[in-house]
Amino acid sequence: MSETNDQPWTIDPNDQYHHGIVTKLFPSNNTGIVRTESGRELTFSYQLVILFGEAKTPADLTEGEPVGYDLGWTSSGLRITKIKTYPKRAE
Repeated sequence: MSETNDQPWTIDPNDQYHHGIVTKLFPSNNTGIVRTESGRELTFSYQLVILFGEAKTPADLTEGEPVGYDLGWTSSGLRITKIKTYPKRAE
């Protein structure tokens, strides 16, 4: 994912995470979806994901927000297990 000047987030392209965008959040089901750089959509569970960075709880995530993520195998298949959020740029 390339960083452009119209993005309000500062993303470190050299960190060790895959990069994607939060496309959907389903608070009633405690799940969300991240679209990967290749266009694949991966799910995560609020209870099973570990958050790093700016967001401290899943409620701090927003749709359209770029994130770093890591994958792992769960009983439901391949899922996002870690999400790293990035600081917003100073205006």
